[in-house]
Amino acid sequence: MLWALFRALAGAAFIIITTISGSKTIAAADFETCENASGEAAIVACTRAISSGRYNGHDLAVLYSNRGVEYSAKGDHENAIADYNEAIRLDPKIAEAYNNRGNAWRNKGDYDRAIADYNEAIRLDPKHAKAYNNRGNAWGNKRDFHRAIADYNEAIRLDPKYAKAYNNRGLAKRARGDAAGGDTDIARARQLDPNIDR
Repeated sequence: MLWALFRALAGAAFIIITTISGSKTIAAADFETCENASGEAAIVACTRAISSGRYNGHDLAVLYSNRGVEYSAKGDHENAIADYNEAIRLDPKIAEAYNNRGNAWRNKGDYDRAIADYNEAIRLDPKHAKAYNNRGNAWGNKRDFHRAIADYNEAIRLDPKYAKAYNNRGLAKRARGDAAGGDTDIARARQLDPNIDR
């Protein structure tokens, strides 16, 4: 009788451990898919990983930030901003979430909020070339090409092979009336990335 009870309890414990282990594996696979996939598959995986209860702090912030990127790619800037807000609440030092939220604000036409977020991303990570480039874009949207070019200069200094920064600086130079300087930058961008216009 005791042996039968012991076997039943051991079997139940095995099922519980297997279930817990299985859920951890699923959550880990979802985390990886959230980080590496794109589109709806990434959003579904991020949502499952967020809901799993397995992640907190920085890891949970990364999940929200990654899902925000996918919402932004779909043009759903409201949900993207909500996810970036949550990522920043969970980890206020995650520069990429500020940069990404800045992109969402810029896509909504709120250039001042975008610049404020890029400023914070740069404060947290002074070598964040993309944040400089993106802030340059927001200055360009505000027709402040002097500041835009200064930011593109810094992005290029930090990453000399950053084709988008060359291209954007070229467009800003053209807008200021420096056609030759603009053409030189755009040619350099095309050397670095032949698909820059596509």
